[in-house]
Amino acid sequence: MNLTIDASVFVSAARPSEVLYPLSFRFLQKVKGQKIFCPTLLLAECAAAIARPTGDAALSRKLVSLIKHFPGMIQVPLDGALALRAAEIAIENRLKGADAVYAAVADDFDAVLVSWDEEMLRRSPEFVLAMSPEQWLEQSWPSGS
Repeated sequence: MNLTIDASVFVSAARPSEVLYPLSFRFLQKVKGQKIFCPTLLLAECAAAIARPTGDAALSRKLVSLIKHFPGMIQVPLDGALALRAAEIAIENRLKGADAVYAAVADDFDAVLVSWDEEMLRRSPEFVLAMSPEQWLEQSWPSGS
């Protein structure tokens, strides 16, 4: 099973003080090595989500490095075609720009979109299966499927 994981999951797994840390961390441990298709935008989003509120540049850089080297991670560049596809998804589903990029990547790679962002989960296009890490874990899907 292919996955697209948004920044909310990686960010919560990087900060033990986050309420969703245990589930995010467990989810990421379970999916290591599966095919994970994420837009390159993920790196900047995660870096900013750590650095802006905490000022912790070291943690921010560590998270970017972990994502770059995460087993199974395939970085998908945001090219013109993907940007146009994301724009159409944003228009049709009233998604934020970055959220539409994740949805477009999930659609392109027939991936399950995994996020903690309730709005993204609610507004993702019907042709994209979207769920929280908790919902994914409840499915008890074996790794590598």
